[in-house]
Amino acid sequence: MADLKNAKMLGGIGAILSFIPGLSIVGFILKLFAVKNIAEATGRGEIFSKYLWSAILWIISSLILVGTMWGSMLGASQSPEFGLGMMGVGGVIAVILMIVGVWFMKQSYDMISEETGVGTFHTVALLYFVGAILMIVLIGGLLILVAAILEIVAYFSLPDELETKAEEPVPVE
Repeated sequence: MADLKNAKMLGGIGAILSFIPGLSIVGFILKLFAVKNIAEATGRGEIFSKYLWSAILWIISSLILVGTMWGSMLGASQSPEFGLGMMGVGGVIAVILMIVGVWFMKQSYDMISEETGVGTFHTVALLYFVGAILMIVLIGGLLILVAAILEIVAYFSLPDELETKAEEPVPVE
């Protein structure tokens, strides 16, 4: 039996802290540790590697978006067209990276759902992915909010222990 108590607490608390400005980075790190614990408990390292790629792409996307906003504000003082163009190009690149990152997170959460039997992770993954795509028309923000709330529920729904799959005996001839 693999222990998931730590993953349950780290992920649940991390998901809650993600809502609190100033503590969201702590929540992000706690969820990263929770996914690592789940990957170790299930024996599927790809769960963590996909989530890690998601985290890396989200960080890069955020940095591009912030850099683009600052750069466009500074550039707009010289040329408004340059500022708008920079914001548009940087925004598109950031959105594409965010969607790819959410795709990796979706794959990770789908594997967690499959391994733990907590179907809420699949729903969370789908809502995050559709929400990321629909951020272009702003309705995606609402879907991402719902996904974040369900993410809390998903982590606290994890079982304390995970039944390990017994290997089938090999028939002796």
